[in-house]
Amino acid sequence: MTDFDRIFETPSQQTEAGHTRGNRVFRKHSTMVPSKPFDYSSARKWAPNADFNDLASFYPSEGEKQGVIPQAQLLELSAKYMELWQAKMPTSKKLQDAGRKNMLFGVFGSYQKDWETPILPFAKNCLGGKLWDVDGNEYIDLQFGDTPSMFGHGPENPAVRAAAESLMNVGIDPMMGTEEQAVTAKELEKHFQLPVWMHALTATDANRYLLSIARCVTGRPNIAIPNFTYHGTIDETQKMMPEPGVISRYHEMPQYYGEVDQGTKIFTWNDLESLEECLKDKSVAVVMMEPVMSNFGWAWPKEGWHQGVRELTRKYGTLLCYDETHTLGHAWNGSVGAQGITGFDMWACGKAISSGIPGAVFGMNREVADYVEKWQLQAGFFAGAGLGFLGNALTGNTMSTTALRVTMQEVMTPEVFDPLLAKAAFVRDGMEAVFVKYSAPFRAEMMGNRLCFHFISDKCHDPLTGITQIGFGGLFEFAHAYLWHHGLLIMPFFNMFLICPQHTQEELNRFLEVFDDMIAIIMGKKEG
Repeated sequence: MTDFDRIFETPSQQTEAGHTRGNRVFRKHSTMVPSKPFDYSSARKWAPNADFNDLASFYPSEGEKQGVIPQAQLLELSAKYMELWQAKMPTSKKLQDAGRKNMLFGVFGSYQKDWETPILPFAKNCLGGKLWDVDGNEYIDLQFGDTPSMFGHGPENPAVRAAAESLMNVGIDPMMGTEEQAVTAKELEKHFQLPVWMHALTATDANRYLLSIARCVTGRPNIAIPNFTYHGTIDETQKMMPEPGVISRYHEMPQYYGEVDQGTKIFTWNDLESLEECLKDKSVAVVMMEPVMSNFGWAWPKEGWHQGVRELTRKYGTLLCYDETHTLGHAWNGSVGAQGITGFDMWACGKAISSGIPGAVFGMNREVADYVEKWQLQAGFFAGAGLGFLGNALTGNTMSTTALRVTMQEVMTPEVFDPLLAKAAFVRDGMEAVFVKYSAPFRAEMMGNRLCFHFISDKCHDPLTGITQIGFGGLFEFAHAYLWHHGLLIMPFFNMFLICPQHTQEELNRFLEVFDDMIAIIMGKKEG
């Protein structure tokens, strides 16, 4: 047995230090998180035994009292339609099997694994709002690579077309500033309020740079995030509070370099008392959160939440940063614009900000920017390039800058968004009509061009209820298998999907037709 074998085959253990695996503590009691009991009241209305230590307990079984077919039947239907869909993918299976020789899991990118299906789908091409796989199956694309291409694939998106032309005619990386960069930064200020901007290649990088900047200019070691949030593959943000007073990684893999409670405080979304407890020792450099919490389903802000967060962060000298990677499409000026949120210090976004061309941005107020420059200049030579936590060789490249500028000027505009949001509203209203038709205890929601159907009827303001509304354990699995089999490619994460400007009325009608059949089956009104 090798050392690798011994590390892997040793199960997690509970010790005095906490829960350990691979000689690393991944879960422990800590003062970095609040000890206030969780409020399960909304979640347990639908899942009476909900407990985060057992995710299966979040299945909304109370829906069966209102006509939803039994959970076991839904799991059988899920297996049936998954098998039918996967049977249409012989070429994908061959490619995945062959790919295992040179690629982890048989694919080149980690997100391409996240379908978590026995056979991973392989694409041939995608244009507009359509995608074709290598077996010739045609799909209405409603996931767009989990958001990056949500303004449409290919040359029908003017930003994609402009980026391709720039690459062919201008090059990609002169390692010099360009005239276009200043124009682009001004557009970002117009859209998202902050005056100073830098470019990154991914949302994770943009968030990582802002966290490092916040620690630098405030001289404080910690960051603060809401419980059950997601801000990319960053050590400090891949943490949660599974129970009061306990901090944990999201998994047991011993891949992190720091202690589980190093550098991160966690508060409860929509709970200002919890946030103040987190901030009052003045060790927190920055609060990073979304305008609408999008992990584990959606949790909407309560009235006064954002204003209260701004007041508390100012009271304790903490910076406030919004990550809009998942909420960008709420309006032409993001969710901060849609909700009228102002006065924040930092803002970050990746994925769709450049219409799917690799790129992300991070912005800051003038005071923070001035201190970033002072620190960088004082540090001198060793603050240059990537050593100063501001970017790498391809940040600010000409192709990504062009795509970003055109996305701001020609895509993220009221003229494009008004009809786009009208399409999204048509689909939302259509889903709601289906729920009424079958007396289904469900709900449809719209956040700009991003829609979600939930398997409870209550609006959610906390992530525990957010987990419940997904329907993991039968509803979620059946819905995905059924829609995928019928050529509707929604996201494999939760029950979210996106509408792009190129989607036709015929395609929207097709979605609602299949969705009607799916809900009829779930409510026992049609054979599956």
